Amino acid sequence: MSLQSISLVDPTGADPGMTSLNLSPRPVDLKGKRLGLLDNSKANSDIILNAIAEVLNQQYEFADIFYVQKHSACLPPVPEILADLHRNCDVVIAGVGD
Repeated sequence: MSLQSISLVDPTGADPGMTSLNLSPRPVDLKGKRLGLLDNSKANSDIILNAIAEVLNQQYEFADIFYVQKHSACLPPVPEILADLHRNCDVVIAGVGD
């Protein structure tokens, strides 16, 4: 497995410093995996996420599609939502609407 490098940029212009991050292992194939949809609660994000899931499901035949919605678009998901995603999903798509 090769190591990947990702650069994070702070939109405020502050220097985020050099911090190592561990990336989650990526599945070799999505067929039969459990897809998670994390809706950020903005307008139309549910429509966008469900359309993406439908297209991907035709190709990968997911075992399950798990949908959750954040309580606020401007705040991170509460720990319970993250725990549900971790417990019920193999991969997650986070969606933005508007």
